[in-house]
Amino acid sequence: MSMKDAPTVGRRVFISSSALAAAALPTGLARGQSTKTAQQAEKSRAVQMRLGCQSGPQTDERLEFFKRHGVSGICASAPAPKDRRMWEVDELLRIRERVERHGLSLDLIAPPFLASTHIDKTERPAIMLGRSPERDRDIEDIQKLIRNCARAGIPAIKYNLSILGVLRTKSTPGRGGSSLGTWRRSEADDRASKMTIAGRVTEDLYWERITYFLERIIPVATEYRVRMACHPHDPSVPPGFEGVDCVLGTVE
Repeated sequence: MSMKDAPTVGRRVFISSSALAAAALPTGLARGQSTKTAQQAEKSRAVQMRLGCQSGPQTDERLEFFKRHGVSGICASAPAPKDRRMWEVDELLRIRERVERHGLSLDLIAPPFLASTHIDKTERPAIMLGRSPERDRDIEDIQKLIRNCARAGIPAIKYNLSILGVLRTKSTPGRGGSSLGTWRRSEADDRASKMTIAGRVTEDLYWERITYFLERIIPVATEYRVRMACHPHDPSVPPGFEGVDCVLGTVE
């Protein structure tokens, strides 16, 4: 299966479903609407920027830090439930209530797996390995999370469909004693030819696994009106890096 044969996950679908694509569409004039009236309506729809953050954990101290620095909405990263289960509605409500006590909104939540973790280090790799029946059980957990988020009033879920995780080389010193995450491809030659536990993953195989996931998740998300936000591969790497042809690292 090629990327062209997978329209449900092709670049046109990703771009057309994004908020940026929607914001870029021209408004035009309604019948009988004057130019002046249209301009006034356009001004009333002025876009307001909001500052968000996905840093965790969501302790009271951390939430106070967010509020103090102008953050208005967050993506929560709560500790994984015990015994490989999914959060229940009451647990999600407690997370939301803690966030809202600090004057913040819980805009998204990240599941306890499908994180930006290298496939060799994640505890639940079955979805990205294409390994059934384990991946089907993991997909059922994501379906349950969608239903529970809807009941708890959490509007969106952020997830990753990554095999290589977030690739970084040696960090770079920043201002005020800070340390900046850095990626320099020239410093990663020793890793390029190494294979992960996934082995050789071609572009077609990668899209096949993405499609398998989305075909079972998006109908549930649509039914419960929960948005699914897929994090892009970070950073983009050449095909075959660590044996993987990454497909979500560029606009193309």
